[in-house]
Amino acid sequence: MIQGATIRVTLYKSKTLANGEHPLMLVVTKDSKRKYEALGLSCHPDQWDFKKCTPKRNHPEKLKIEAIVQKRVSELQAQVLDLKMNEKEFSPESLLTAVHKPKGKTDVFAFFTEYIHRLVLQKKVGNANVYRDTLRALKNFQPKVKTLLFSDIDLNFLNRFETHLRGQGLLETSISVYFRTLRSLYNKAVQEKLVSLNHYPFRDFKISKFDTDTRKRAISKTEIQKIAALDLSADSKAQLAQDVFMFSYFVQGINLTDIALLRWVNIKQDRLFYIRAKTGKGFNIKLMEPAVKIIERYRTQTGGNLENFIFPILDRTKHLTPVQIDNRIHKMTGCINKSLKQIATLSGLDIPLTTYVARHTYATVLKNSGVPVAIISEALGHESESITQTYLKSFENEVIEAANQNLI
Repeated sequence: MIQGATIRVTLYKSKTLANGEHPLMLVVTKDSKRKYEALGLSCHPDQWDFKKCTPKRNHPEKLKIEAIVQKRVSELQAQVLDLKMNEKEFSPESLLTAVHKPKGKTDVFAFFTEYIHRLVLQKKVGNANVYRDTLRALKNFQPKVKTLLFSDIDLNFLNRFETHLRGQGLLETSISVYFRTLRSLYNKAVQEKLVSLNHYPFRDFKISKFDTDTRKRAISKTEIQKIAALDLSADSKAQLAQDVFMFSYFVQGINLTDIALLRWVNIKQDRLFYIRAKTGKGFNIKLMEPAVKIIERYRTQTGGNLENFIFPILDRTKHLTPVQIDNRIHKMTGCINKSLKQIATLSGLDIPLTTYVARHTYATVLKNSGVPVAIISEALGHESESITQTYLKSFENEVIEAANQNLI
């Protein structure tokens, strides 16, 4: 008996096989409840010691049967101890379920595919694409390998994978994404009891080494004003790029995906209500006057129906499925960033302008105004301050401006 549960093996005489043998079953008993599990083994009653619950000495496969039984019993005992250490109750059925490892799931490739399917069902298409890219990189690394077990991923494997990616000419940022995605999937496998923490390889392999200083991705308020002052009304593409950039800056660094998904129904007087696509976090934001002016520019074009998207990025009659929406946003991101490069040139900026520069600039202005990180974290919609701290590391930290300065 261990922690109130008994685990034993029995010859299940209630069922007789064609060869006259009976199946060997594990029996887990706890709180007067009993659960049987087939071991995939059998034995003739003449070769079974019913008192010792083990094959007799003359059984030709005595050692093999005992080894298989002992391995399974040890797994169950270890799981019982783990549950008790975490003060979790269990039944015989839940114990067997917890230790059971579904076929195929211990294969990294299979679990990648399953998790990607989960993300698609949750309409997290962009995230699914990141996992799909990482899976493709792993298969390219080992093209002849059909099955990759989680326990096969050790320090040596990760070092060789890094060497392979560098040989492909990938930048540090791209390599970092692949390794962070792989680590995330490994963590999920640990949570689902598909692999033990004893095999965890990321204690020794530090992904932080890929976190190199990036180019400055925030600009000054003076540079923001130069962009806002440009008259781009003669070029609809450039006008949209300018509006998206400035709207992000004035609306708490809202990213392009969320801007694209905004509908007129999200606007209530001077307030914007929306749910961030990436995290599911809800926002209730008072729109500043410059942001209201930007929205009003599109009212005659898209404002005929409250269900219409505000900005002419998505069309609710054409872009219906999550995949269609994700593909359209991906395409428009490239177009908008291309226009922003031209806008940077017109504004005399020497930084590659992208939609994310607006989000970083918003956070930087708050930081340099003395706003606490906790408030910046809440405004950006980060799940924790630690994420914001990492986010702020790439910002240029110049002279702290007066705390009463605002965005305008």
